Amino acid sequence: MEKKKYDLDLLRFQMNPLRRLIVPGLFLLAIVVIGVGGYIRLEGWNWIDALYMVTITLSTVGFREVHDLSPLGRLFTIGIIVTGVSTALYAAGQLIEIVLEGQIIGYRRRKKMMSTIRDLKDHYIICGFGRVGHQTALELSQAGVPCVVIDNKPEVALELEPQGIPHLLGDITSDAILKEAGIMTAKGLIASADSDTANVFVTLSARVLNPELYIIARAGYPDAEEKLKKAGANRVISPYLTAGKHMAEIAVKHRKDGAR
Repeated sequence: MEKKKYDLDLLRFQMNPLRRLIVPGLFLLAIVVIGVGGYIRLEGWNWIDALYMVTITLSTVGFREVHDLSPLGRLFTIGIIVTGVSTALYAAGQLIEIVLEGQIIGYRRRKKMMSTIRDLKDHYIICGFGRVGHQTALELSQAGVPCVVIDNKPEVALELEPQGIPHLLGDITSDAILKEAGIMTAKGLIASADSDTANVFVTLSARVLNPELYIIARAGYPDAEEKLKKAGANRVISPYLTAGKHMAEIAVKHRKDGAR
């Protein structure tokens, strides 16, 4: 249970655009601590004067020094200005970029969608949004069957978001992503990636996470069918084989009808 919570917390953290400010923020904090300590040691100031000096130096407000600085203290101040102001400008640039790109709004929207997914029960998880997954999601949506789509292509979100279909961007074979998609409360999973290898991994992971799950897997080649069944798939569908049989049946029927 603790492992599951850790995986989900890690996933949410990775989705948060503000994580880009952590490194410059920690660097600024380190500069402040070093600056305060430096003024106390080099100039013999108390910590309030030292903190005030570091603050006005980093903010570049132009106030005069708290006390006259020694030559070594001036060199130390130059170092704080160069490193601190550069770091502050970098952090400000990152924040402006996050705002202009709409990442905060997008993050809130994703959080709302993840909340919706957590409330789902007896839904289907579609792993892979290729040609087969695309049609599967469309059919389930039209039938009113709740589903969650998992794929690592960013354009998937652009297509599914206007339709209101819950989706997650990420590796379909990741246990953390499958858990976030609600695999423990899902009715079934559809492994519809274009890669047979990926479908085998998804099937195996899903079966381990939820032994009661009904799994339908897509097989691109005949030799993958047996592997998918051994991995835990309840049903294996080969689109090319099914389409070929159907077309052959139509051709045979047309030939018989034509012979009459």
